[in-house]
Amino acid sequence: MPRGRNSNTKKDGQMAKLSYSLVLNHYILDLFGCKNMEALAEYLRNPALKGWDENNVSFFYQELKSHLFANEKITEQMLLKYDNNIWELTAEISRKRDLKIRWEYFQYLSLLFTEIYLDLYFSNKEKLLADLDEYLIEKFNTDNDAYHGISPFTENDLRKLAFWSATGSGKTLLMHANILQYK
Repeated sequence: MPRGRNSNTKKDGQMAKLSYSLVLNHYILDLFGCKNMEALAEYLRNPALKGWDENNVSFFYQELKSHLFANEKITEQMLLKYDNNIWELTAEISRKRDLKIRWEYFQYLSLLFTEIYLDLYFSNKEKLLADLDEYLIEKFNTDNDAYHGISPFTENDLRKLAFWSATGSGKTLLMHANILQYK
């Protein structure tokens, strides 16, 4: 989200949308080689993808693996590790429920983005900070649609995450999952 003395205008002076101020979201999309969420979600909208195979690997993972590996920033092994973590927390939350959880694609992506962030943060937060600031300067601030004037991030900024989801999108359930992810 915008912080401090940030401008809410684009380079051309027009008002920018809030979605164009979400640097971390755009950074993670960039790790997948995508410019926007629509490009990442394009192959995941099929309802048949909700669920897991006999090896507890999500069908979302299989789709992401088959369509989106054009770079080395997120490897197949990393994606599988994140998917395994999501399966484990899903199994934990579903354990005492009659109806087992089957994530919608946008919920899965929310959990996946959180997995990626937590991995980057806890494995090397100094590198994450440097990479975010590099992304902010070299890519985000060069986008005419983006908010401009967002100052470089501090280590303290990395301690907070914000999620933007529609009404009825399962935010409460996702927060339960996020607590398990953090643990």
